[in-house]
Amino acid sequence: MPRTKKSPDELPETFATFEEMAEFWDTHDITDYEQYLTPVDVAIEDQPKHEYVITLSDSLNTLLRKALQAEGVPLNTLMNLWVQEKLQQYVGGRQDHAAKAA
Repeated sequence: MPRTKKSPDELPETFATFEEMAEFWDTHDITDYEQYLTPVDVAIEDQPKHEYVITLSDSLNTLLRKALQAEGVPLNTLMNLWVQEKLQQYVGGRQDHAAKAA
C-alpha cells in the first residue's frame, strides 16, 4: 500500500526561544515549508582577501576568550563583526565631523 504524506504542522509565527526553534527544525523538514522561503542572492568568498596578525595582552586575550564563549562563534567571525562595527562607527563619525565642519 503506498504511503501518503501527512500534512506538515503549521509553521509558528515566532519562537519563544532559540531552543524551541531548534527543536521545531530538528523534527521538521524545511522542504515542507518551501512556500515560506524567500530566495536570496549570496556571494561567498572562498578565502579571505587579507590576513592580519595581532598581539594581545594576557588580559585582552582573557576577555576575548570570554566573549568568544559567550557569543558561541568562531574567532574569525567575531573579529570580522567587531572590525565591521567599529569601522562603521568610524565612517559615521567622520561623516558627522565633516558635516559639522561644512
